[in-house]
Amino acid sequence: MKSVLESLSLTSGAILMAMISLCVVWLLCSVLPFALRAIWVVLVPLVFAYSLYWLPVWLGAEASAYSVWAIGFVGIWFIAGFFPSAVMVLILQKRRAKRQSV
Repeated sequence: MKSVLESLSLTSGAILMAMISLCVVWLLCSVLPFALRAIWVVLVPLVFAYSLYWLPVWLGAEASAYSVWAIGFVGIWFIAGFFPSAVMVLILQKRRAKRQSV
């Protein structure tokens, strides 16, 4: 597991973040009150980007190599999860408005 996480590149991590964020935000918007969607769009990608980046360190990797690149990787992975999730929430919001108007 640690070796798989350590092998994530900027691109592969961003793709993984986009997929994870989309799924989790969709699930949270479907199960929990829809009014919290703005919180999920920001919080979910941030938590997953941070956790995905630091997980190898939590599993025993050397922390000094990771701390140098933390802001760049976490920031880019956050953005990669934020924008798809925000677009998906907008789509869900429009679908919800259409259903309520019918």
